[in-house]
Amino acid sequence: MVVRTLPARAGLTWLTDALRLYRQQPFAFTSLVILYTITVSLLAYLPLIGLPLAAVLIPFGTVGLTLAGRDAERGTMPMPMLMAEPFRNPKQRKALARLGFVNASLVLVLVLLVSFLAADELANWKVVDGEVDRASAGQNFPWDAIFAAAIAYVPILMLTWFAPQLVAWHDQPVGKALFFSFFTCWRNRWPFLVLAAALFALSFGVIFVVTQSLQVFGASPQLASMLFAPVALILVSVGYATQYPIYRSLIETAP
Repeated sequence: MVVRTLPARAGLTWLTDALRLYRQQPFAFTSLVILYTITVSLLAYLPLIGLPLAAVLIPFGTVGLTLAGRDAERGTMPMPMLMAEPFRNPKQRKALARLGFVNASLVLVLVLLVSFLAADELANWKVVDGEVDRASAGQNFPWDAIFAAAIAYVPILMLTWFAPQLVAWHDQPVGKALFFSFFTCWRNRWPFLVLAAALFALSFGVIFVVTQSLQVFGASPQLASMLFAPVALILVSVGYATQYPIYRSLIETAP
């Protein structure tokens, strides 16, 4: 397996490829993202086991969404059953489950870190009539803990970005897949930084245009909230659509 190292401008190519794939199959991509996010969100709300269980399923979702990009590029509509594809092969299912448990462990460590760093601020939040007082929460928001969590999440993201595909399609052991994923991301850190900046600029620009347009037409806050939901969903879908162009350009075409 050959891992490529690309120049920084590849980040823009990934985004333009993702936009092209999304434009070819907007309904299918959005539907898959809705299915994936709702499933993970509902699982995360389960008491005690919810968050770890959701983290276990993330590698399966990553493989499914990468396959969606592959199908879109081939001119085929990505179907919802793609999300079940990683569960079909028993060997693949077990390997992805092991990777999912590693991912869940890393997420748990991150949650414990945030809880520890945010303990003092959260202790100052007041509860009034069974609800958190917004004023006290705003005055004692754990910004330091959130910033530390964001920094700590970067290496976790690097470890797990390509690991699902490497485990599922290249039969790599979990440890080796995590290693390859991390160093593939590190070797291509500049394209990833450009992609992150481009996604931020795109999101900011779209939200700014929508906000200004709503103000010009005098839209009510309720209508604005209703319109922002699909806009946010489209932006998230485009973000997920980058999975396949990144994998294809750095490693090789999916099966």
